[in-house]
Amino acid sequence: MLSDMFGLGTLSLPGDFARLGWLPALLIFAWFAAMCAYSGSLYQRLSLRVPGAVVFDQIGRAALGTAGSAMVYGTIYASIFCVPIILHITCMETLRQTFYMYDISPAMACLIVTVLIVPLAQMHNIEDVAWVSIFGTVGMLLAMVVVVGKLVAIYATSPPAAPTELISTGQGLNSALVGAMDIAFAFGGQINWMRYITTMRQRNKFAAAASLTTGFMTCVYLVISVTGYSVFGAGIDLHKPISSVVGQDMWSVIMNAGIFLHCIIAYQVNVNVWCSLLLQLTNPKYAQELSHHHTEGWSKRSLWLAVTLLCIVVSAAIAYTLPFFSIVMAVIASLGDVMSMFGLPCLFALKLLKLRRFEMYSCWVLLVLAVALSGCGIFSSVQQLIQAYLGQR
Repeated sequence: MLSDMFGLGTLSLPGDFARLGWLPALLIFAWFAAMCAYSGSLYQRLSLRVPGAVVFDQIGRAALGTAGSAMVYGTIYASIFCVPIILHITCMETLRQTFYMYDISPAMACLIVTVLIVPLAQMHNIEDVAWVSIFGTVGMLLAMVVVVGKLVAIYATSPPAAPTELISTGQGLNSALVGAMDIAFAFGGQINWMRYITTMRQRNKFAAAASLTTGFMTCVYLVISVTGYSVFGAGIDLHKPISSVVGQDMWSVIMNAGIFLHCIIAYQVNVNVWCSLLLQLTNPKYAQELSHHHTEGWSKRSLWLAVTLLCIVVSAAIAYTLPFFSIVMAVIASLGDVMSMFGLPCLFALKLLKLRRFEMYSCWVLLVLAVALSGCGIFSSVQQLIQAYLGQR
């Protein structure tokens, strides 16, 4: 969970604070941190209530029949299919920054990332990927230490590049909504939680794992956000990750190498989830064999290879065409992260769980808020994406 959720969203946070200003950013930050922790409890209770569920649409079907599964398809699953795109973008950017002395073109970076991820994606079982992901987490932690060190050094030796604002006045509502959705993405990842819960021996410990992960991420996110916004202020480049705006030297090489290691492994995890989900929807028999580690034989391996290639090629094509880190992240968060964090879990909990009156009313309020945030976020982020694409041309 930590390897999958922690890291990528961190890189946009100083820019998100610039989009929003101190007060709105900190309030939204605290809100999504609380929702992330609460969603762990909801997912745990829902999985225990429907113990036969392997994927989240089965929870939706148990709660609301066909309509419930359709809601999952239109939000959470749409987001799952988009996550590899942002990971491909980040891998491309950090690869170019790591080898900045060679001036690698975006096309070459896209090709290199594609060639690297194809063999890594052939690891079928999520448990095997989890062991490898430890290295990605260590790489990301190292990168974050370097980021903070470089930000502190910049702050100590030069005045802020631009002033900070209590409430941002120069970006507009659409930009502010993109910032809010980016923060949601930083605390997102619930789209993969059913995949993790179903491989646990003791599902009743999932909420504790979610709370620990949220607490750790919140502390690191605050340090990066506050330091980065204090150094660059409202003048920070909103379209680039913080790792690309702190200057280029040997420390930045180490930093970007750590981020690349994290992202390539997170990419591997998400390709696994992407392929498992698609096979669960289209070939349940194979997915059942996969869950029991029965994946020997050329026909089974070739099917997995074909599906992973589909995922990677589509992600690479979109990443090369729309390399706008922050905005693509906001699109993904609007599609699925808000609804998977507390929208749909609250709706399904109202139907499946015995809730106390206060929690029941809270779930109704959260459901309405999630729908409103998701709708506004999709509209604003897509509009910003179109403007960025047209500006690129």
